Amino acid sequence: MVPEFPNRNPPPSLARSVALLAAALLLAACTSGGDRDAGGTAERPATTTAPPRPLKVTLKTTARGPERGFNARRAARQAAPGIERFLDRYLTVAFVDAAGGEGDWDRLLALFDRPVRAAARKELDALSLGAAAPTVTAVSPGRASARAAVLYRSQLAAATVRLAFDGTATTAKGSGQVHLRSVLQLLWTRHGWRIAAFDSRTGPPA
Repeated sequence: MVPEFPNRNPPPSLARSVALLAAALLLAACTSGGDRDAGGTAERPATTTAPPRPLKVTLKTTARGPERGFNARRAARQAAPGIERFLDRYLTVAFVDAAGGEGDWDRLLALFDRPVRAAARKELDALSLGAAAPTVTAVSPGRASARAAVLYRSQLAAATVRLAFDGTATTAKGSGQVHLRSVLQLLWTRHGWRIAAFDSRTGPPA
């Protein structure tokens, strides 16, 4: 014979207290023991591959212009963001986006002043991945640094930029270093900065 116990419900205030206590204990169990499974084995966080290092150009800028009332430091600060964006765009198109042979050389050549575009097209190997692009599956940017000397007349006019870029190029045979060393003569136009002259060399991936 199964004994019958009287049905005794706790008073409403006690029921609420018990419910709150149970919820608190459950929360404590989740926070203090949540790193263990039912068998007591600690869970290990899943390992993830580190994202590729983003391209970042480190730029140092100086400026010179009309002597009277010209603030070279302020002028250099004002010119720096635009030059940095231009160099970032150049390296992205010439190397990072060029991997796999899908580089849009017209996009790269658009960064040159019209009179030198034909010469730049002939020198793509010295300005970018060039002919090596089809063998490269990816380019991971490394160091990218530049020094810019900006010339003002009545307004922003030109800049001489010494640019250095190092990256890692991945191919079917492995990976190797790729390098760019350039002196770029930039001209300020109504379309923004454009390359008016260049002296450039690259190191192909190994």
